[in-house]
Amino acid sequence: MHIAIVGFGKMGRQLHEAAISSGHEVVSIIDPHVEDPRVTHRTLTAQALAGADAAIEFSAAEGIEERMNLYCETSTPAVIATTGWYDKLDSLKKLESHPGCAIIWSGNFSIGVQLFFSIVRKAASLMNNFPEYDSLVQEWFHAAKADSPSGTAVMLGNILTQQLNAKDKLETARLDRRREKQEIHISSVRGGYSPGVHTVLFDSPVDTIELTHTARNRDGFVSGALKAATWITAEKHGFFSIDDMLF
Repeated sequence: MHIAIVGFGKMGRQLHEAAISSGHEVVSIIDPHVEDPRVTHRTLTAQALAGADAAIEFSAAEGIEERMNLYCETSTPAVIATTGWYDKLDSLKKLESHPGCAIIWSGNFSIGVQLFFSIVRKAASLMNNFPEYDSLVQEWFHAAKADSPSGTAVMLGNILTQQLNAKDKLETARLDRRREKQEIHISSVRGGYSPGVHTVLFDSPVDTIELTHTARNRDGFVSGALKAATWITAEKHGFFSIDDMLF
């Protein structure tokens, strides 16, 4: 597969190594900020995508609309591993009507995280029968992570609000007030070198149930993104989430 990498930070560089070692060819690397001789283009254009079977981006949320529109206009299948743009998700889903749209997105392409989501979904459905358990989400990432909360934490929060009858709202900011009963609070901490630890807690007056996913490195994220690129290039058309690929 011929791949265009959009964003050449830590994840983009690891994706580059994984793609080459897996037998793929990287035909272009697009990043306006990183000084690296391997970067071929400073701006994402049709020319930068020429010859690519798929684009995979671990980039900044800024400019996501323009990039997705360009993928569709150039009929370039795209894997969107960029996070922090989900307030635009509903409007961008409309791109699925574009004849050149073949996009798959996720806040986390790790297969292990997707299995974790399924476990949390099942646990939350069980908790509807036990209202004494309150729920919350905690996460820890390395000091250099640019967004907070992570896309993974938001996805966990959304799973809880979808499954729990008593919860219908996420709160991601610092609380200087009492948390409302129907809210899920997502707390984030940044420091050290962790590539990601996510914990969902169900807490009652007598005990606590903790479900935790700990990433040991970034390998799971890039291998999942490469799997998604293979999937989306197989004559797919539309706007997909990773759930469509897995299930």
